[in-house]
Amino acid sequence: MNIKLASILLGITKGLSVRPLTRLRSSSQLSSSAADKSTWQQDVSLQECQEIMVVAQQAAMVAGKTIRSHLGCSSEVGGLKESTDFKVKTTIKDIVTQYDSQAQHAVEDIIRKSFPEHSFLGEENVAPGAAASEQALVDALQETPSGFVWICDPIDGTANFAAGLPLCGVTVSVIFKGDPIVGVIYDPNSDEMFSAIRGHGAYLNNNIPLVVAKTTTDIKDAIINAGCPSDPNAFAVSMKGVLALNSKCRGLRMIACSALTTAWIAAGRMTAHFGYDLSSWDLVAGALIIHEAGGRVTDLDGSPYKVTTRNMLCSNGAIHDQVLKALKDADAIAFSRSTS
Repeated sequence: MNIKLASILLGITKGLSVRPLTRLRSSSQLSSSAADKSTWQQDVSLQECQEIMVVAQQAAMVAGKTIRSHLGCSSEVGGLKESTDFKVKTTIKDIVTQYDSQAQHAVEDIIRKSFPEHSFLGEENVAPGAAASEQALVDALQETPSGFVWICDPIDGTANFAAGLPLCGVTVSVIFKGDPIVGVIYDPNSDEMFSAIRGHGAYLNNNIPLVVAKTTTDIKDAIINAGCPSDPNAFAVSMKGVLALNSKCRGLRMIACSALTTAWIAAGRMTAHFGYDLSSWDLVAGALIIHEAGGRVTDLDGSPYKVTTRNMLCSNGAIHDQVLKALKDADAIAFSRSTS
């Protein structure tokens, strides 16, 4: 990285534990990533990816500041109550606060100032519902004049955030011509930045290499997170998965923040996460980070992950097939969207 880039990132991370982006694995140091050669690499240099990463991390930190400042905004506990004003989007499980839009505006402003020719897709700019988010991604990928699409969830885990639970985070990812090339997940409550450039590994706070829990090779030793989808049909299928896996793994969790659970898989803290009907802003960043950390991401039917994948299993790779089999045997790999 050149001195100018390092200086920029040093400035935006001042006072935080996140270190400047000063090291990346070379191709000779990579394992699974080394063979990951796509046409995008002919058009986008490593330096350009680093420049994108700088801005992505800066934007994530700004959104994170909003999360820290207003955590518990609808809580009745102590002095945290600021406002009970929130809107229900599709079901009572799917809410939005005024701070979601506030954080996204700040993120989009930073991105557009640095990359005005790039396209931007944020959750708060899309109509509620799974069908709308699915179509929004298709439109963004087809209509971008530059080939670059930034995807952002300014507050993933809004219900947790509003209640005062520090189980929420920020996702920022960049797709170029259909390929995810940069992924960032920021946990402002623990001040942890998880990030990856495709083909160059994944890092915690730009300094510590992220590696999945490779030594967990049997499902009985796994900690698995289950999806908590808002669609009642999807939730019922997820519960089938929970019941099937409960006697097979060490522990099940339902944290309802895919940003954190995917980041934790990459960091070796969790073994797997299965979910249903996730939007691009829920999964693209985490999928890339897990991939670069040596893990595996597929559709629940076992097919390879694509940016349009919505039913997913993320894992350390070693137990992936065991979880897929358990879900398949339980008829927990697909559902029909609710029309209510």
